[in-house]
Amino acid sequence: MVKETPAINTTGGQVSGQYQDKEQIAVFKGIPYASPPIGPRRWQPPQPVVPWDGVRPAVAYAPVAFQLATGFEDFMEALVRGQGWNSAKTSFVKMLFKVAPKPKENEDCLYLNVRTPLLDKNARLPVMVWIHGGDHQDGSSGDIFYDSNALAHRGVVLVTINYRLGLMGYFAHPQLSQESAHGVSGNYGMQDQIAALRWVQENISAFGGNPDNVTIFGESAGGESVAHLLTSPLARGLFHKAIMQSPANSGQMLFLKQPFLTRPALETLGHAFANHLIAEADNQLARLRQIPAATLYKQWREAREFQRFHPVIDGYVLPQSPMTAFLDGDQARVPLLLGSNADEGTLLHAIFPSPLAEFGREKLQANQVAGLIRDEFGDDSEALFALYPGLQAGEDKAAEALLGDSMFGAVCHFYALQAARVGQPVYLYFFTRTPPAAGQTAGAYHAAELPFVHGSKLPLFDRTPDDDTLTRIMGDYWTHFASNGDPNLPNCPAWPPFTVDAQKQMTLGVGTQLGVANIQRARQYEILQRRLHRLITAMKDLQAGRQAAF
Repeated sequence: MVKETPAINTTGGQVSGQYQDKEQIAVFKGIPYASPPIGPRRWQPPQPVVPWDGVRPAVAYAPVAFQLATGFEDFMEALVRGQGWNSAKTSFVKMLFKVAPKPKENEDCLYLNVRTPLLDKNARLPVMVWIHGGDHQDGSSGDIFYDSNALAHRGVVLVTINYRLGLMGYFAHPQLSQESAHGVSGNYGMQDQIAALRWVQENISAFGGNPDNVTIFGESAGGESVAHLLTSPLARGLFHKAIMQSPANSGQMLFLKQPFLTRPALETLGHAFANHLIAEADNQLARLRQIPAATLYKQWREAREFQRFHPVIDGYVLPQSPMTAFLDGDQARVPLLLGSNADEGTLLHAIFPSPLAEFGREKLQANQVAGLIRDEFGDDSEALFALYPGLQAGEDKAAEALLGDSMFGAVCHFYALQAARVGQPVYLYFFTRTPPAAGQTAGAYHAAELPFVHGSKLPLFDRTPDDDTLTRIMGDYWTHFASNGDPNLPNCPAWPPFTVDAQKQMTLGVGTQLGVANIQRARQYEILQRRLHRLITAMKDLQAGRQAAF
């Protein structure tokens, strides 16, 4: 029989969860941290929770935010195909993914979950707040990868959050900016994340957590969200350490190559989408808010040219791109742990078939790749062709490798360099574990580290005793870093900080692929970062209203 927790007081009212794992972990699911963003609150900053009477059961995940879901099937197809299973198992797992029930979607999605080993307001345990990935379009706090008590068993309070995504989370429109006290629109999903961090500050001590020791962490779009929070003035003081796992850079690069990530341009896109749905009118925004969310999303999914609503550089929530902020030393200078995976591009190439993600989702012909590389890298092109054999001929494997390094690896190295330059404690990792089947082709793919960090069990995916060891070590590193800003602890390989003069990374793999190493792709990153610096300079020029230099 499941035992209920005592009632816990929050700013909205009392909640009661359930004990799990022989009553060692108290789990609370579906706690509201803001009012439902529905009706007139659609496309508004999150509002305070409406208080409730009595004890609210917090025993089931809340509905997920509305999902775009385009590209997800391609990613999962590549994930299953790349495991190296026999044809029977591959077909079986594909079938399971297709028939598995989909989580309920709802605009009313601003909820979070708490897992704690100690319900004692005086415990003051470290707090870890997880921000899920999914290209800012998909995902939820209850995904199977995060549904685990492993981190809480290590003595931290774990919080996982939902936030608005895609059309509901990042839509901009001139009438929205007019009604805003700050003259901006978009970035509602990012403001949701900040509201969740404020909830943590106000409530987490009741769950045994220490509001003065909060670590934010996330992967992919969640990692990019951590970069946003590190550079948003609205998030200052709400966290004390940060972990970025494969922080996506597509939004930053797209800013220049397809510059709809400036607020005026995103407003233009939002206005065009509104005109696509309903006639131009003074009350266009009010009419948009009257369309049922499911209907609105159905029409949006069918209009690919409008599927571009991402975090926006608005001058208020996000004054500048995180890359620009880090280059100028304007980020929150908290201890930082970050890294990428060795083969990030193997699955993502199905979604971004160009070797450079910022050029969208249209597949280039093989004979077009060399021209693209020469246009983008100039004098560095020949060196790049040598470093990625087959790239000049447009071969997929080379394009996958460049995609992963340019989108994640070089960006992590850039963030680490800039943070170390201003004296932040920085710890850089490189995840190399590959599926154990001899015929695997996925490599250390994008998101492959998730079950190792969270200690989640994925029964269909093969594991070895070495995998169990890696899971223990990574969970220990992550939680020890959350505790005191340093991942090092006994019984784990020593992890030196990354510095400008001593650029070391922790290789996180199985067997001999576990330990400190030099940067394995230093030459690739050097070339990729030269282009990155040119893009950032052009980004600054664009923001300053000058002619872009690149």
